[in-house]
Amino acid sequence: MDRRTFLLATGVLGALTACSSAVAGQPASPADDPTPIAPTTPVLQTGPPAVTPRVPGHSVVATVPDDQPLVALTVDDGVSSEVVRAYVQLAAATGIRLTFFANGVYSSWADNREVMQPLVDSGQIVIGNHTWDHPDVTTISRPGLVDQLTRNDKALSNLYGVSTKPFFRPPYMAHNDATDQVAVDQGYPIICWWTGSFGDSTLITADQVLTNARQYLRAGTIVIGHANFPPVTTVFDDIIGLLQERSLQTVTLADVYRASSP
Repeated sequence: MDRRTFLLATGVLGALTACSSAVAGQPASPADDPTPIAPTTPVLQTGPPAVTPRVPGHSVVATVPDDQPLVALTVDDGVSSEVVRAYVQLAAATGIRLTFFANGVYSSWADNREVMQPLVDSGQIVIGNHTWDHPDVTTISRPGLVDQLTRNDKALSNLYGVSTKPFFRPPYMAHNDATDQVAVDQGYPIICWWTGSFGDSTLITADQVLTNARQYLRAGTIVIGHANFPPVTTVFDDIIGLLQERSLQTVTLADVYRASSP
């Protein structure tokens, strides 16, 4: 299946025709049609792999268990409503499992609630905390970080009916013992790093995204992408092809990690 055929089949191409390059820090305009698409392409996964979640306690995690061919696809920020929607459409069409690390300041999460809610309810999409508006948390006060975490969790919980706990990804992966302790105190003992990146926190070409995907989509990796700029959506079919070729199963972080009981 070529790129255009896949995008037409999943409805992603139509959603992107009105896209313009988003500017970091500025919410993008909502998608015109919030209706979920039908999964007209072959389903890649029908549910989570059979994995017993590990209980890491307070720790930084950067990998997933590699005793099976598992990969965690994580998507940060949410500057572009259209790119968020495209990721959700991709998940609905193929069955892949995603963890979003959302900044609640962006309207994309409210814009796409209707299409995303069923996947959140089923556990196919998990929402983690990425702070309210993406500061370097090592540069703000303890009360400031508490506010960033609680404000973001409240906004997203009000939208989707689920907590962002226990997963926290500090913006820029800037953290230290003090910020980690604040996170733990607020119910976020699992600090989520990554082992590979699509490299698209800023605007890069689709070919660059695909080169990074080829390098990092491997068993045991947590891969980070961003819902900020459209080029990644034009190589979704290539990314799905890599998962198929490498017999990789996607997992959410909740599939493989859970917090210890208080």
